[in-house]
Amino acid sequence: MLLDTLYTNGSFYTQDVRRPQARSVGVHNGRIISLDDDLPASLFRDVFDLAGTAVVPGFNDAHCHLSYVGQALVQADLRPAVCATMDELLAAVDRACLAAPEGAWVQGAGYDQNHLGNRHPTAEQLDAVSHGHPVWLMHNSRHMGVANTAAFERAGYAGRSNVTTPDGGAAPAGADGRAIGLLQETARALVMDAIPGPGVEDVAEMVGAGSAALLELGVTSITEPGLGAPQHIGHTLSDIAGYQAARDAGKLGVRATVMPYLTTLHGLGDAEQDGHNGAVSRMGLDLGMRSGFGDEWLRLGPAKILSDGSLIGRSAFMCCDYQHAAGEPAGNRGLLQFPAQELRRRVIGAHRAGWQVATHAIGDAALDVVLDIFEEAQQLYPRPDARHRVEHVNVAGDDQIKRLASLGLIPVPQGRFISELGDGAARALGPERTRLAYRVKSLLDAGIEIPASSDAPVVSGDPLLNIHDLVNRRTSSGADFGPEERISVAQAVRAYTVGSAHAVHEDHYKGSLAPGMLADFVALTEDIYEVPANALRDVRVAATVVGGELVHGSFPD
Repeated sequence: MLLDTLYTNGSFYTQDVRRPQARSVGVHNGRIISLDDDLPASLFRDVFDLAGTAVVPGFNDAHCHLSYVGQALVQADLRPAVCATMDELLAAVDRACLAAPEGAWVQGAGYDQNHLGNRHPTAEQLDAVSHGHPVWLMHNSRHMGVANTAAFERAGYAGRSNVTTPDGGAAPAGADGRAIGLLQETARALVMDAIPGPGVEDVAEMVGAGSAALLELGVTSITEPGLGAPQHIGHTLSDIAGYQAARDAGKLGVRATVMPYLTTLHGLGDAEQDGHNGAVSRMGLDLGMRSGFGDEWLRLGPAKILSDGSLIGRSAFMCCDYQHAAGEPAGNRGLLQFPAQELRRRVIGAHRAGWQVATHAIGDAALDVVLDIFEEAQQLYPRPDARHRVEHVNVAGDDQIKRLASLGLIPVPQGRFISELGDGAARALGPERTRLAYRVKSLLDAGIEIPASSDAPVVSGDPLLNIHDLVNRRTSSGADFGPEERISVAQAVRAYTVGSAHAVHEDHYKGSLAPGMLADFVALTEDIYEVPANALRDVRVAATVVGGELVHGSFPD
């Protein structure tokens, strides 16, 4: 019997410290079985000559909204690169409304007020181009959005009047007392709950479309950071079923570790006494499932919860006031989405029940709250190697980074935020506090094994652009952004492979190229370890291999 495939004459950067480089990789049944001359070529059915091509393990995006990536492909694209002015944004909405069936909801995503003169679209502006359609536009942070009058009316708020703001949210009103259209954080649900949600098959289609787009970028694994709570994150309470349907239909092209939103966890009745690691399992999904359930293609990951909002939307909870421009309120420090005690109850309960927990914390005040909660959780119910995560950590002081390390927490940064969102972040924070933003080298220097991620579709999901930003740290305007936090290409690639696998307890079978590991890897058009730093953005993916099978691109003839 012949073995499957030998990929030879390549320049493999394995990310395995025992054998950091190799010239060939042998694959059988989706796993790596040999490096270099471990096994002769005659034992393999197929042999591919890579002609010296540089190869790295498949990129693993540790924080990627895969279903949203697919959804964004069919919504109005309002990203600054597409709609650079308010007039262009309104024209895009006008076209989408004219093309939509009569009375149908029209949705768009990706706008950023920092590129629109610090102005959000208003309900009145949208009314003028909506042709009677209810319209909902999601901000690129996905922490706020804008609705037109028809959308408010579908939600039960005639004339945008009598809008009651829920805790953890904001619905600014004009001088006439009516909502102006902007809904922040938990207030998004006031309108979003009225939008018909996608069904399981719809989610499966989104996942399939998103998978295809990511494979072209060399992404072979993702962690989906939050499913099952439409009013906060995700699409429907059946989100995970959508992923399973995508897999059953052969549409799940990337390996997915999915996070249920923590509010979907519930008591387990009589099963609460079925202990896990000596703890009482008080919180779980149906049948008591928790982090780790699944296989190498679709797996249940951490439970996710949001603590605060977004930096560029100025709703992340900060220790100091945001800088404010003309027309913006002074004294704004953002907000927590849950009271601290409620956040504490949920996180400690999930920790006690054996879950890995991922808590979104962008502002430094939110980070203090989260650090205190995780520290208390381990004091009350010690668990070794829990690998609890803090998503984003956009603003962090030196002492907070030390605490992250000492508590064994995993911060999950996004390098691409620097170029696409950095100018807006600098305006929000001011020069004094900008040095605390998007710190990566400091996390590495503290001894933390960091992952890499994009938060796509908030910003581009292209790992090579992300790596470019981690190494160069320049904003879209060309300004340096914390140059002291630049890291090397080698550190960035490790974060995108080993680090991301480690962040979900998968580094024993994913993230490096060694015998026994999954045969997921990416061939590049140039060697990113050799090109000048400012040319990293020009490197492209030549081929993507998942489980030893070529799923995108081609190898040299």
